Amino acid sequence: MTSLAVILSLIGATTTETGLVVKAILDEKIYAKGIKISDEQTEKWNIEKDEFHGEWNYIIRPNLIE
Repeated sequence: MTSLAVILSLIGATTTETGLVVKAILDEKIYAKGIKISDEQTEKWNIEKDEFHGEWNYIIRPNLIE
């Protein structure tokens, strides 16, 4: 890849026969590094893993307010 513009253009040009449209934007925000998340925090995430390679294919759903 030669530039971020090329990468965004290639991602944004992605489609499927069933009508999937992909939008890609550049997020230029600077994020803090080294933030640790505990196992207790990740256990609270509402993650639904797909049967096919659930380690790669999953849905993160909002948690219901208790």
